[in-house]
Amino acid sequence: MKISKKNKIIFSVTAIVLIVVIVALLVIPSDVVLERKEISYTSDTQKGIDFSNSFKEYISVGNTVLCIDEKTGAVAFFNKTTNDVYNSSSTDAAKSLLSATLNVVLCDGKGNSHILNSYDNSVALGGFSITEEKANKLTLSYEFFKEKGSDSLSVIPLTFYIEENVIKSRINLSEVVLPDGWCVEEISVLPGLFSTRKPAGNAFYTIPDGSGAQVNLTALIDEDINREYTLYGSDITFDSYSCGFNLPCYAFTKNKTLLTVIIESGDALSCVTMNRFKNNGGDLYNTFTVTSIGESEGKTVKGETYEGELIQSYNLSDKGLVNYNTVASLTRDYLVKSDYLSSEFSSKFTDMPFFVTAICSENGSKKDVYTTFENASEIIALLKSKGVRSVALRLTGCAEKGLNTSASEFDEFSSNIGSNDDYNSLCNIANEKNSSVWYDVNLSAENSLDMNKGIDVYDDLRVYLNKPSFKYVFSPYKNVNNNISDVYKLMSEVNSGNVCVNDLSRFLYTDVKGGVNRQEALDNLKEKISSLSVGGGLMLTNPSVYLMKQADAVFTVPEKASIDGENGVTSVPLLQMVLHGSVCYGTSPVNVSESGIDTVLKAVEYGASPSFVFTHKGNDSLDYGVYASQTAKYYSIVKRMMPLMDMEITSHEQVVSNVYKITYDYNKIVYVNYNPSVVEVNGVLVSAKDFLII
Repeated sequence: MKISKKNKIIFSVTAIVLIVVIVALLVIPSDVVLERKEISYTSDTQKGIDFSNSFKEYISVGNTVLCIDEKTGAVAFFNKTTNDVYNSSSTDAAKSLLSATLNVVLCDGKGNSHILNSYDNSVALGGFSITEEKANKLTLSYEFFKEKGSDSLSVIPLTFYIEENVIKSRINLSEVVLPDGWCVEEISVLPGLFSTRKPAGNAFYTIPDGSGAQVNLTALIDEDINREYTLYGSDITFDSYSCGFNLPCYAFTKNKTLLTVIIESGDALSCVTMNRFKNNGGDLYNTFTVTSIGESEGKTVKGETYEGELIQSYNLSDKGLVNYNTVASLTRDYLVKSDYLSSEFSSKFTDMPFFVTAICSENGSKKDVYTTFENASEIIALLKSKGVRSVALRLTGCAEKGLNTSASEFDEFSSNIGSNDDYNSLCNIANEKNSSVWYDVNLSAENSLDMNKGIDVYDDLRVYLNKPSFKYVFSPYKNVNNNISDVYKLMSEVNSGNVCVNDLSRFLYTDVKGGVNRQEALDNLKEKISSLSVGGGLMLTNPSVYLMKQADAVFTVPEKASIDGENGVTSVPLLQMVLHGSVCYGTSPVNVSESGIDTVLKAVEYGASPSFVFTHKGNDSLDYGVYASQTAKYYSIVKRMMPLMDMEITSHEQVVSNVYKITYDYNKIVYVNYNPSVVEVNGVLVSAKDFLII
């Protein structure tokens, strides 16, 4: 049969339409959820379980006993020495609806969230069971949900066991049984363990906020405080931009016993929540976001489900300093053992460096150049002539778009700042003077051309320049690998391949359409970014722990917690105690602080190198020449700490008002006195606004 030209056209158009439809079905992401609502299956008034009458001993290690209520599956930790009890289903926990061994959010195939917990749902279904596999190991299985008209159940097995003399909990998500099309959205293990309404005696939370915070639970506050600490940065696919320098740990001190939880597996999925109540007490718990579900570009989307293990260790301590010192020691040991942190100090620095940020250009234009490569050479030479033995010079804004430059645009240095030859000359001069040069790159964040879109980023450098902050957008996750390759290529073209990564320390994000979850992103970035330290050095601007093994230095480490200043909250050097002896780190800039000498003393107290921010011209408040003599003076003070730079900080405490005692490697003691007068402490005199090494 002969087909007419008209019919041929019709067939062709039809074929094209069919192809377009098929391609559209393949391209449109299947993770888009059209409708979403939350359905709660939990009671408004849960009941607490009294420990003395209901619990049976199951696992013990040392003075620690794990106990289980065989009727409800509730779990508690008991200290034989102090008789302190941590009960996840106590009356205190019940008041905040945390009275359960597991709190779970399940997502059905329609995108609806089903909120459940083991106390209300598993027990009601009659689906709780205990299986003892061997001595000191058992599995609790909870049946949470049964669809109407179906025999399909959701079953989550939780295993407790002893490893390396510590009790651990584990959920293997590949062993979770769910109805077809369902997934685990969120899960919390023992969420009520640190709930308390009437704390007595020595009651503190230790939280991974900024440098670290010790929160006195008996202190009264004017209103409730609610904080969430997403480990390793927020997921920018769904959440707001935030800094990611939180440690995978949290703790509760009750009377004479400290219980520290360390998140060992699935930590990239973790979000630690702290609620403080104005009438004493609070809640502290961790939630694993197993499947990211949220708003992205105006649509509700579902990311990839993590199918690995969720492991937490429970360390019960009743000896020595049961406070953040113990938490820091346990966390450091874990990070070294798990290869997050080096056990040895970086060989990049033989002397304690002074960290100096030189702002080259805000936006790359000739009129806004503050420092050229030639100017940077002058800064190093002047500081060296003043007695500063070693400078780590960070150059920021040295590409075509200045501070806004992303790695994908970092093809070459701005001609207004200097050529590759000028940069090599600067690096040679720095090397001759026992110093180093590091240039800033963004591997994902880019300046948004549309100021109505993007995410506001608090940028200290813009504040110092009295310039407005910029909104940033983020490259697709897949571009980060290419950006790392681009930076590596540029590093190979110059004599010194030292690079400072300015943005990956701040967040960790999924790629919903690319099938990458947070844990996969973390593992991939750890592997890929190691290439930047081959043949050169790697510096971070914020101490993201998951990149710390590859880093030689961290330019700025926070000295306070975000809730510093609240009644009962004390900022402590938890993060610094974990990092010291492995990596060199700096303070906030001394020359823009309210008190230069106090900032320098804070560097001494926290084991940090002082930091400065300079320009060569065009900004009087940051002019390097004005501060050169002052910088040298501060350096002469801090360089006394040089013999301690590769030692661990083993304890930190306030001994009298505004005087702190810091112990290095258990035997070297430093007293820091912030008072305007001499203070006698433990039989020694510490001069005003000074420190003493014993």
